[in-house]
Amino acid sequence: MEYKIQITDEAGNVRQYVVSRNSSSKDKSLNDFILEALQISEDKRKLPLKIQCPNGLEVYPSIKMKFENYGSPILGDKLEAMHITWRD
Repeated sequence: MEYKIQITDEAGNVRQYVVSRNSSSKDKSLNDFILEALQISEDKRKLPLKIQCPNGLEVYPSIKMKFENYGSPILGDKLEAMHITWRD
């Protein structure tokens, strides 16, 4: 399944994205997460997005890149996964 999404920012700049669903049922990609979020009604998507920390504190999430070894593409490390985390 593939969706073409067009987003217009406040300045009127239009960007187009292609988002496709992962065929594997065990690994969920960022594209899968985006498509799942788009199924939520537009009025609810305007609400703040928060994540609950292990200690119960609610914070705004951050998206981070997880690398295999060194944590840096400058050192030739390969990107392993994307993380949605409670840390900045």
